[in-house]
Formats: sequence, C-alpha cells, structure tokens
Amino acid sequence: MIFSTIISSNKEKITKNLYLYFIAVFVVNFLLKINFLSFSSLWYDEIISVQSASLDFGHIKHVSEWDNNPPFYFYCLSVWIKLFNDSVFNIRLLSVIFSSLAAGFVFILANNYFNRTTAIVSSILFLSSDILFFYSHEARAYSLILLLSLISTYYYFKFKETANLKYVVLLGIFNFLLVYTHYISGIIIVFQSILMLIYFERRKKKLFIYSLLISIGFALLRFTKKQFLLIVAFNSSQKTFWLKKSDFNYLKEVLSEFLFSEYLVVISFIIIIVGFLLIKLKRIKEIEFHFIYFTLVGLGSIFLLYILGKLTPIFLDRYLIFSIPFILVLLAFSLSFIKYKIIPVSISVLLAIFFIPKINFHTIKTMNYRDVACFVKNEKTNSDLIIVKTKDIAPLFCYYYDSKFLKEKKKELPKADNIIFCNNWEDVYLDVTTFKRVIVIDSFQEYNANETDFVAKLTSHKKCYYASNFYKGVRITFYN
Repeated sequence: MIFSTIISSNKEKITKNLYLYFIAVFVVNFLLKINFLSFSSLWYDEIISVQSASLDFGHIKHVSEWDNNPPFYFYCLSVWIKLFNDSVFNIRLLSVIFSSLAAGFVFILANNYFNRTTAIVSSILFLSSDILFFYSHEARAYSLILLLSLISTYYYFKFKETANLKYVVLLGIFNFLLVYTHYISGIIIVFQSILMLIYFERRKKKLFIYSLLISIGFALLRFTKKQFLLIVAFNSSQKTFWLKKSDFNYLKEVLSEFLFSEYLVVISFIIIIVGFLLIKLKRIKEIEFHFIYFTLVGLGSIFLLYILGKLTPIFLDRYLIFSIPFILVLLAFSLSFIKYKIIPVSISVLLAIFFIPKINFHTIKTMNYRDVACFVKNEKTNSDLIIVKTKDIAPLFCYYYDSKFLKEKKKELPKADNIIFCNNWEDVYLDVTTFKRVIVIDSFQEYNANETDFVAKLTSHKKCYYASNFYKGVRITFYN
C-alpha cells in the first residue's frame, strides 16, 4: 500500500496560462531580492564590472584578454548603465532581474519536462537559497550564467522534441552566449553533446552539429587570439591567489551551500537516488532523459570540476552556481513521487520558512571602500598624503570619492594632488617628508610581494603611530 502510494501517477502539469505562473515566480523573487540592494559597498570584483562596462563598446571585449571572464555580461551592464545610471542600486538591479528570470525558467522547465509539483517545489527551494540570493546582489556575471544555462537547456529540450531550423539556430546562439559569459559554463555544452551521441537519432545528431558550428562560428568572430590562449591555460595557479586546488573539505562546503545545510546533503542525495530508481522501476522513458540531463549538469558539473580542480585551481562555488537549480529540480521531482502532493509542497514551504529568514539580506561584501572614501574626504587636509594601495583599487576608491569618475572616464581625481595610488614604493612619486601626515589605505596587502619593502621605506621617513582594520577588508595606517 505504502509503496504503491509512493510510485503513483506523476504526470500532472500546468498547461493553461503558464506565462502567468512565470510572471508570478519572477515577481516574488524580484520583490524578495530587491531588498537592501545597495546596503553594502561595491567591492573589487564588482568595480571591475563597472569599469569594464564604462569603456567604449568596441573596447569591452579586450578587457577579457587579461580577465578570467568573457565580456558578454559587461556588454549587458554597459547598455544597462547607459539606459539608467551607475548607482550601486542600478548596477546590482540587473543581476536581480537575471536571477528572477532564472527562477521563472526553473518553473517552466520543471513543469514542462517533469510535473506541476516539481515546478512548485523547485521554485520554493530556489527562492530559499542563500547563495542564489547573495549572487543576485553581485554585479558580476553569475546570475546571467544561471539564466543562460536554463535558457540553453530549454532550447536543447525543444531541439530534441522538434529539431527544426529555429531551434538549431537558437540553441547555437544561446550556447555561444553561455560560453561568452563564463568559460566554465561550457561544461553544459559538453554534457549536451554526450547525451546527443547516446539519445539522438541520426538526423538530430547532424542538426546538433550544425548548432555547435553556429556557436563555434560566433566564438571565432568574437573571441580574440589572447582569449583563446586564456581558455587553454585558464586560471593558472601562478596568477590567481583567490583559487586553490580542490580538496574534499571545500567540496563538502560547496555542497552544503548548494543544498542549504551540511545536514541535508546526504538526505538530498538519497532522495535523488530513490527518484532515479523509481523512474527506472516505472520505465518512464520520457522523464529519464531529462533526469539524466539534470543530473549531469547539476551534480556532474560539480564533481567534474572538482576532479579537474585537482590539476588546476578552477574549483569555486560561484563558478558552479549554474548547477544549483538543476539539483533543486532533481530533488523536487524525486519528492513528487509521493502520492499526496501536499506533502512535498509542505516540506518545501517548511524549508522556506526555516531558511529564508537565515538569508543574509545585507549581502556583506569582503571590503568597504564606500566608508573609506567618506573617511578620507572628512579626515584629510592639505598637509596629509593619502596613499591607496594598490593601483587596481583606484577605480573602486575613485567611484566613491567622485561619483562622476567612471561615467566621465576620468583618469585622475580632480583637486586631489595629495592622493596617489601605488603597487610598490617606486610608485610613490611625491616626497613624503613634505607632508605632516601620511595615511596608507591597504587592501590585499598580504598578497603584495612588495609590502615588506614598502613598509620599510616608508618607516625610514615617517613613524607609524596607529593602524586599524575598522573598515571591512581595508587596513588604514597612520604615519607622522
């Protein structure tokens, strides 16, 4: 009796006014995620986005020749800033919109290719995710990757159903945009190709290759030679101090972030495995393909990148954010086998009640240059020298010091002759002895190979009398 209840009919879908459900899911996510959007200061990664988006349109792609990220998000942000402005609220609002649209696509995919219960449960779980909320407040490409991975999946499934020219072209375009947003998301295309070889008939295999050729053609047109070289040696350990090679403890941490809590990881895996076994037992062929696809993109991406991360440091939670909705759909579908649909829906609601209040709505960033710039404005006098380290931080400091700095593409701060930016002592072109006080503002000082030499040279001229970390991620040191 119990077993028959668990494996009862599981095919109900929403077929009428589906777009209204899409809009409803979008609006709920948008209203939740718009809260405290400008509470935290922009930080280093975000100002790179703003600075890149502030360039002339034709120059944006060349930023990617030294950055680890392709330029599509920068193009989107550039258009967005031109339409509105470069306030912190507006800059981050674009990511909120991408994340909220992604939530709508989760509902569409779960409903169309699994069932109504899966759509409802996975949408509630998506809304409850702390990590998805955090990156919806990040002026970086991650929410866009999330959206494009779901759109790519949508057109991949449509292509499998009806391999006509429209879906060949659309799949090719969106797969290109996926890689043009972040290189690692190309894993999705790899999995699509593998499943194509196994499940597609000969004609569809041929058409899928045409779709791949469209993606490759756009890549050849848009990627520069230096970008291709960057892909080959992506994230060299000699260049990226923020990444380390994979270790099991970090894998557990990532899974805990993606599945709400370390205590739910094992339970979630068991539920997903049971779901797959029930699919095999009931011989639901039309669901099996979609379940395997979601498993590869959701869980396969994590473990593949973890293995590759043993060789080169590319394993990072935010690089894998696109996998989260696929995992949540797997979990929701496995729960949907329960006959009484109120049970999985109630479980997801209880999880939402528990985890949504635990979301850090303020999304505190790793540094606070907004208050640092305010401090300098209020504290400095003409007899003070302000040294901001390093030069990479200059756009972030200047953004808050002068609101028109990036918009007007200024190269230097006006009326700020006593503020300089440097990487090492040789960059200090002013005579520090002519100033009554020197105030040094540091970020990433622990990674600066010239830090010891800089401090030694400065203390040979001035005496350090106070140092403080009262601004998050920033050290301020006073010399006289």
